[in-house]
Amino acid sequence: MLFVIDIRTLSFISSIISLVLCICMIYISTTRKTYNGFTQWTIASILYSFGMVFMSLRSILPDFISIIVANMLLIAGFGFIAYGLELFTNSTRRIWLFTSLTILTVILFLYFTYYSPDVNSRIIIISAIIIIIYGYSGYLVHMYVPRLINDRNTFLEVVFFIQAFWNVLRVIHSVFIEGAIVDYMNASGFYGITTVVFFSGNIFIIIGLIVLNFQKVEFDLKAANEEVNALRGIIPICSYCKKIRDDQGIWNQIEAYIHAHSEAKFSHGICPECMNKLYQEIDDENDH
Repeated sequence: MLFVIDIRTLSFISSIISLVLCICMIYISTTRKTYNGFTQWTIASILYSFGMVFMSLRSILPDFISIIVANMLLIAGFGFIAYGLELFTNSTRRIWLFTSLTILTVILFLYFTYYSPDVNSRIIIISAIIIIIYGYSGYLVHMYVPRLINDRNTFLEVVFFIQAFWNVLRVIHSVFIEGAIVDYMNASGFYGITTVVFFSGNIFIIIGLIVLNFQKVEFDLKAANEEVNALRGIIPICSYCKKIRDDQGIWNQIEAYIHAHSEAKFSHGICPECMNKLYQEIDDENDH
């Protein structure tokens, strides 16, 4: 069946599914708790949808739109996914890398589309860039997510690394196996399978990112519940100075203890009883 459905049809189907996922991302970002990076992932889904639409209309739209702009949008979308992961995990920002790769894509695709037309070279270029960005994204999920939420997202890790590995195979196939390709939309069955892997991986990545966001929600909720529980039950407090003993046996001022276990903030004042007592003591001193 993969060899019957052509690449153009698969690309168009991918764009429709991506659009549906994009709407889901927008809905979640406007109605649910989200974190740094989710906006970038939503933008990525929008860019991917338009990129696949333009690609599916190759030979219908001008080459500049269906080849240059389409692939620029795809690479920019991959970059937004990786950049969103950097924001989400509070890791080093490398937006310069994703910007440079997007610009490089435009320059090289212009060259291999107009000056020296070569479909194989364009395939190798975009495959290499996907290897870099998705390999890096998988690394971010593998290294930093467990530190952030004390849990893993193995599903997302595997999808990123499969996408990167498949593009390694794609480069090998383009260099050593596939002959010169005249029209990508009429390429061999391997590229039909590649398109399926490509848009299936995109679906799984978006789902994995949504799950990752809710893993962080669950982690924060659990932490909040633990803080609330810390303020329940019997709290050891000094009957004289009113300091509180924590789990490590350290005595803390009551303000410091409550601030450490909740989001409460203190403003100091004097109650009427203490006010009367204080002024009474001052009056007594003045009388003497």
